[in-house]
Amino acid sequence: MNNKWWSSVRMDSQGSPLVLGVIAAFLLSLLFTLFMSALYTWTNIPESTLPYSAYTINVSATFFGALYAARQAGKKGWLYGGGAALTFSLLLAIIGSLVDLSAAFQAQTIARILILILIGVFGGVIGVQFRRKT
Repeated sequence: MNNKWWSSVRMDSQGSPLVLGVIAAFLLSLLFTLFMSALYTWTNIPESTLPYSAYTINVSATFFGALYAARQAGKKGWLYGGGAALTFSLLLAIIGSLVDLSAAFQAQTIARILILILIGVFGGVIGVQFRRKT
């Protein structure tokens, strides 16, 4: 049996690094959101800081999701990190526009997506350095 073929099958059965990175980003985003909602509920943090918390959650989730995607891939960290960030940010923008119909794709939304892609590329480059040992 060809060893290259078997290693590619094994990699495919473990899941796509891009999909795993996006799932990790959504799970981290959910955990951070639950933590921050508890913090806002039980402390006296003013609600005026809520947009900054949301941006911080998105940036953190994007960075760690991209890092995880690149770590799973083990190569081309900028590509896997940027791809995971692009997918995550587009899904966030689509979900956000479905929740608030007045929040259509604007220049500000596109700028945020581009910033998240850059953060994802950075996370991917770092994530390749922590690649899995196979």
